[in-house]
Amino acid sequence: MQQASVEKFSDLIGGIYDCVITPERWTGVLDDICTEFGFATGALSVASLTNMKAVVNAVSGSDLAQMAQNGIGYGADIIELWGGAERIQQYPLGEPIVQSQAVRQDVIAGNRYYREWALPRGLFDAVAVGLVRDKAMVGNAIFSQHESAGSIDDAQVGGLRLLAPHIRRAVTISHFFDLKAVEAATFAATVEALTVGVVLADEDSRIVHANAAATFMLAAGDPIVDRQGRIAVQSTATTGALQSAVAQAAKDEATLGQRGIGIPIPRPSGDPFVIHVLPLRRSHMRSGLIQRAAAALFVASASGPPRMPHDALNQLYDLTPAEIRIFELICEGQTRTAIGELLGISLSTVKSHLFHVFEKTGCRRQVDLVRLAKSLTFPV
Repeated sequence: MQQASVEKFSDLIGGIYDCVITPERWTGVLDDICTEFGFATGALSVASLTNMKAVVNAVSGSDLAQMAQNGIGYGADIIELWGGAERIQQYPLGEPIVQSQAVRQDVIAGNRYYREWALPRGLFDAVAVGLVRDKAMVGNAIFSQHESAGSIDDAQVGGLRLLAPHIRRAVTISHFFDLKAVEAATFAATVEALTVGVVLADEDSRIVHANAAATFMLAAGDPIVDRQGRIAVQSTATTGALQSAVAQAAKDEATLGQRGIGIPIPRPSGDPFVIHVLPLRRSHMRSGLIQRAAAALFVASASGPPRMPHDALNQLYDLTPAEIRIFELICEGQTRTAIGELLGISLSTVKSHLFHVFEKTGCRRQVDLVRLAKSLTFPV
């Protein structure tokens, strides 16, 4: 990227995190993403499965906004357009999936939504990013390409790949706020009222402030502990991953990436917990909370048991969602060709991801990956 693009990209990420506090800003963020990467429309939809309410629902593009307002029933057709519900479950979270590469052209051409709505408006392709998919929430972002812009290219996919973890972190943390967030006078007042634990920490993970829920957790020493004034957990490896994410959030939130999203907290007993790290420094809106705070740490019950070795691969080796998914499928005995067909990506892309898996884990052969997966299946 050129310097101007780097600055613009950082501004985009800052805007994404501001949406945690002011969710009405999502429409403007989608507008900015579409402008920056040349997409015609953008839609962000995240729904709670516990109360069936929208956590986030925003669109960019007048036609798309009109369709959403009129409630035109294309839901089932849109799911079919991405390969069906079962296929969608296989797509890695956070990895951009280009529709024309993932689904056969005859399926796309025969789809009712594509024929009646997208094609007449010149929208001939799209790229989707899964944001969350668990027992508590489901959500994704979809960006459409106008025929005048040509095919979706590597720069667009690469840009979304870099933005994806920041969007995922923002929408996940938004779920904790409920409607109190938009009504509260300050972020500080809001976090005090939350039932999840919130710890504000400086760049060295020193505890600056803890809300009532987090104070109770710290007093009990479960699931978080105060270790000489620094936020920590019982597991040394997890504490290292947590404090590294906080330091990175303070230094440069744009490069935080996957780190700090759902860090699993091993516990001897009781339900699993996770920690999400929200950067605070870059935005005046967020930094105005407490000047010394570099990050807000949200400590919440996990929506399910920790996924091993998935979570360990993320935190210990900083693998991307696509790299983790390919790691898992290789360990299940899938061939590279079969993986490409399942995930809707080319064989060369599979090989590229696998090369990065070997590089990051230090493994040389596929059998070494299988051994690594087994070693991570149980907490160590």
